[in-house]
Amino acid sequence: MASKHRNNLTQSKVSRQPSVSSKCENGVSHTRRLFVMRHGERCDFAFGKGWVKRCFDDRGHYTQKDLNLPKKMIQRDTVSDFLRDSPLTEIGMFQARATGDAFKAANVDIKHVFVSPSLRCVQTAQNVIDGMDNNAELCVEPAAFEWLGWYKNGMPNLLTPDQLANCGFNVNLLYKPYLEIKDYQVDETVSDYYDRCHQLTQHIFKSCEEGDVLIVAHAGSLDTFTRRLRGKNPRTSQEMHLILPSFTYCCLCCLAYSDKTNKWQFVDPPIPPLHEFDWKVML
Repeated sequence: MASKHRNNLTQSKVSRQPSVSSKCENGVSHTRRLFVMRHGERCDFAFGKGWVKRCFDDRGHYTQKDLNLPKKMIQRDTVSDFLRDSPLTEIGMFQARATGDAFKAANVDIKHVFVSPSLRCVQTAQNVIDGMDNNAELCVEPAAFEWLGWYKNGMPNLLTPDQLANCGFNVNLLYKPYLEIKDYQVDETVSDYYDRCHQLTQHIFKSCEEGDVLIVAHAGSLDTFTRRLRGKNPRTSQEMHLILPSFTYCCLCCLAYSDKTNKWQFVDPPIPPLHEFDWKVML
């Protein structure tokens, strides 16, 4: 898929939609929605770290050793990059595409898509927009990456937007991210992580004044991107770690904004969940 090189969102060339109240969901009449989604099943969690040694030979040639491992593998600087930046399994691809297909069936057309630079998140987002079949572009946003406190020993070698576009992902190469990878602070606290995600949502809403928004990121992202929008304080480190097991692959939550109340609140997503995920765990 060739990248279409649209204008930067911050340059205000965003397709405008009438600012009218949408249908009522959970009794909430909303003007726009924020969807936050976790990535699909990842190879290293499904097969363990040994999957790389099992599938790549000494010359870096890849062989699919299990039907749930990727049929094909993208090119990277070194095979070891996959150890810390895992791709999706075939099931993970299916989970993401099924979500996009469900959006399309529910007449949900999301053009503003922001994604963590992790390969598993980019692959998830690409499969979602393939399912929606709306030619949306991916805005790769380092600020959507997971808690940096897990990377005190060094960051993974993440692919750049140019590299991702060269691999066939529909990336908006003119998007200027809110945060650059070089500006990561690995000593951030969990509270800092919640603040980073909240600041990104404010940046997104200013850049995309109208229309639904989808953020594809990590397990905790469903909480970190929505908690302060709902007027809640950040969770403590212990509270966040307790809630993380609740977030299944490709789980999804939806916040709706009402001009009448000037508030964001959870509503049921317009599509069925995967793995019986219940967003009410975040209340």
